[in-house]
Amino acid sequence: MTKPSGTGTDGDFQPYPSGMTPEEKQYPLDPSAVDADIYRDPQRFRAEMDKILFQAWFPVYPAADIPDARDYVVWEQMGQSVVIARLPEGGLAAWHNVCQHRGARLVDGSGNCRVGKFKCPWHGFVYDLHGRVTNVPLREAFDEAELTDLRAPAVRVEEWGGWVWLTFSERVAPLRAYLGAIGDELEGYQLESFRTIHRTDVVLQANWKIVVDAFNETWHVPFTHKETLAGSVMWRHAALKLAEPHTWMTIPIRGFTERRVGIQDHRQTHLCHYLVFPNTIFSCFPTHLQMWSAWPMSLEQTRLCAYQIVGPTPQGRTPDKWAAQNERDWEHFMNVVKEDSEVVNDFARVIGSRGFTRNMFNTAESRLTSFHEQVDKMLR
Repeated sequence: MTKPSGTGTDGDFQPYPSGMTPEEKQYPLDPSAVDADIYRDPQRFRAEMDKILFQAWFPVYPAADIPDARDYVVWEQMGQSVVIARLPEGGLAAWHNVCQHRGARLVDGSGNCRVGKFKCPWHGFVYDLHGRVTNVPLREAFDEAELTDLRAPAVRVEEWGGWVWLTFSERVAPLRAYLGAIGDELEGYQLESFRTIHRTDVVLQANWKIVVDAFNETWHVPFTHKETLAGSVMWRHAALKLAEPHTWMTIPIRGFTERRVGIQDHRQTHLCHYLVFPNTIFSCFPTHLQMWSAWPMSLEQTRLCAYQIVGPTPQGRTPDKWAAQNERDWEHFMNVVKEDSEVVNDFARVIGSRGFTRNMFNTAESRLTSFHEQVDKMLR
């Protein structure tokens, strides 16, 4: 493959992953443009929620948050509240956190439900770990037909890669089929052996697609992240790949990738950056990663939830040194998020500007072109 122009101090370094053929394009799609109204149309936003966000799989909690029988957590994003419970036989159940009597919120927080029963705080309806109603106070005063097989509606749940995943759709494929090639990639990290050591969230004043756009390309690195990433992330060498509806890219790391001579697995030599469509990114180094999800709160507001996930102590390092490095990595990542947030939050000041009529994507932003093509496809 011809080396990209403008490689500067990278010299003759050829950083492409071994699986990339000389004929394969570094940037797979032509330039494109989208109308600015896709970020500010309320009707379109409602359609995106119904046809895209509620038709996808999401990682929502580390499985380690609910390790034991009768452990539970409550997940709340996108106007939804879902109870996720560990069953005595080891599997998971998930159900809408809404009492079927008069709509009260049933469960708060997380913990261990020792007796395996949840009682509505308003009128005392009792639910089991599956979300099934097991006791109704003053039952004789109700229409018995309404109570037969009554339960809080179930939510599809799977456990994979050390995470609990949810979908609100009955039509979407099982999780592993949904992930496709991205699942193949992530399996190589053996994420079941990783643990989540940090988590944070920040509310951004921008449409959720603006947030996904911002974190889905590296062309902004030398400008937005000139102090934090530009010296290490070799953004000009990013090789972009499409695995519709998902996308990913491999990015060499200065001072690391060139030393991994003879290693054929790009997951062991590069920063690999995966978008699990529509809103979750895994940014994977060989031994640790950051993961974040962009949750729509309204047309012009998004909650970004981020996690630091680390593998076992690498060979040749002590646990103390590994822990210290992970702390430095998280502090660095927080600085990167702060820099991105400053740019993204400024969209609130110009989103309604008559000067904002379209977004142009160049070939280095092919993943953004692919993302918006997938959104449009699902809205048809």
